[in-house]
Amino acid sequence: MKNNAEKRKNKDNGGRRKRLFFTGFTMGIADLVPGVSGGTIAFVLGIYDELIYSIRLLSGQFPRLLLRGQVKQAFNLIPYTFLIPLSIGLITAVFGFVQVVTYLLENQSVYVWSVFFGLVLASVYVVSKRISHWSSRRVLLLTTGLVITYVILGFPALNAQPTALVLVSTGAIASLAMILPGISGSLIMVILGQYENVISAVARRDIPQIIFFAIGAIVGLSFFARFLGWLLKNYHAATIAFLMGIMLGSLRRVWPWQIEQSNGIYVNSFPVLDWSVTIAVGLMVIGFVVVWKLEKIGAAQEHDDIAAPSFSPYEQERQN
Repeated sequence: MKNNAEKRKNKDNGGRRKRLFFTGFTMGIADLVPGVSGGTIAFVLGIYDELIYSIRLLSGQFPRLLLRGQVKQAFNLIPYTFLIPLSIGLITAVFGFVQVVTYLLENQSVYVWSVFFGLVLASVYVVSKRISHWSSRRVLLLTTGLVITYVILGFPALNAQPTALVLVSTGAIASLAMILPGISGSLIMVILGQYENVISAVARRDIPQIIFFAIGAIVGLSFFARFLGWLLKNYHAATIAFLMGIMLGSLRRVWPWQIEQSNGIYVNSFPVLDWSVTIAVGLMVIGFVVVWKLEKIGAAQEHDDIAAPSFSPYEQERQN
């Protein structure tokens, strides 16, 4: 009996590691594409609260214990079984597929955007199930998130040389978007005029530029995750409603048929009906069905991969 129980436990742990690797891998692919947020993937695949919790832990309690000399206690806090497979999947996607994604965006952009349009649209549907009922306040928050995101995505791209200060600043600002469901960190880099510089640095393995960008991202995540975690804990449904608005607003940039004007602003257009449009619509449907199926089989439900007394899935707020 004991051996059977251990086998089931090992099987469950193996399945959990594979799911977290897949989630991290998908998040990495999403963060490479301007318009799709890795935070959206984390949301849909049910690890968003745990991701925020882990970032808060690494940026708060962990360094405080280290400064007090409590090294063992600090490292015992880290949820290794959650972070390691997730991080390996994310890093594998970013460094292994950066050139593939770049090629597809340059040569098959309409089809790429079509898939992600369906993914984001389905993600809104899945995330909406986390709100038991809609009040006028929550509808207002959704509308506010939608309008703010729609307006921001209409800004023209900036241009600046990729100096150390610019890369650190870009990493800090982009990291806020990377963790928010809806707004893509890559899209923020496009607006800041640094997307090609950062992607090129990753493709060339330009370690100094990658380090400067990573420093900014770590700083940005450390500060923002704590605030977002507090919102999710105390105002979960209201925060979800606002984030859903962000996701809907981001559809402006994910729309497959866009024309880039001379000032760097993208204008959505309607295509001339032909077979390519039929294929694009089909890919939208596929993207939607993929997320819908994930939800049906339970992959889109919230998981509990962190066995720590201090981790709270915020059940009380979710039921309000």
